Amino acid sequence: MRTRARFGNLVAHLKGAAPGSRGSSITDRDEYQSFCQRAATDDAVFARFRRAPVYVDTLEHVTREQGAAYIEAIRRDSPDLLTDPARLYHVNDKLGTPLLYEYEATGPVSPVTLRYLKVVSDLRLLFGDLSRLDIVEIGVGYGGQCRLITQYWPVGSYTLIDLAPALALARRYLSGLATDAELRFEAPDQVQAGSYDLCISNYAFSELTKPVQQSYADAVVSRSERGYMTCNFVSDIFKIESMDRAELTALHAGTRWLPEEPLTHPKNSVLVWGTRDPA
Repeated sequence: MRTRARFGNLVAHLKGAAPGSRGSSITDRDEYQSFCQRAATDDAVFARFRRAPVYVDTLEHVTREQGAAYIEAIRRDSPDLLTDPARLYHVNDKLGTPLLYEYEATGPVSPVTLRYLKVVSDLRLLFGDLSRLDIVEIGVGYGGQCRLITQYWPVGSYTLIDLAPALALARRYLSGLATDAELRFEAPDQVQAGSYDLCISNYAFSELTKPVQQSYADAVVSRSERGYMTCNFVSDIFKIESMDRAELTALHAGTRWLPEEPLTHPKNSVLVWGTRDPA
């Protein structure tokens, strides 16, 4: 179990972003945050939130072709995830009316769900059984990655860290989730420093301003025994100053870079540490 202690300086960084930036991260935009809040509280908006243009632009933009590439990677590494008659991953598409595509291996499924399933496959290959682990995810979207991970493993706890409106949506999306795991929702002013078994971030950490990244690094990343963070390096396009590749490499002992598969942007890579096999 992780140890916990109050870590309160994140809010100051989130309120005062890095010079030249427009917020604490690429997704710290009024339009996106206000939509998350409406989706969390309005039944009609929640029913179709994964089809809303602002949400598609931010998170639901995985293409049909990329979905097919995720299937091929999963088929290579973890074919049982696709052949399992239960197809547990389909639970992720039951809410929010996502755009579904028909694939021979899966039936109708969202390409975003296939991205989350590819992460499940990677986690199993790199770290083995995640049962009873304490997991933290930085930047959680609507909670889809959490939903899939807790479908495949009885984890001990799962801490979701994001700005308050995004967390409100994730809390609603994950309500009624069939898991015995303790779910914790922590906005920046609630983040507590402590040790975790596994730290996950799908692009989000690399899209934060450098001061916010350092705060999360001190509170969460450096204290996590294992790590899996898909990183992009496009923050400068959004006038966000983020850590470069060398600074990310220095976040934890024993880090190494893996290629993103499939590669969704030429600069993307996956930063991992604490893996079973260094090869």
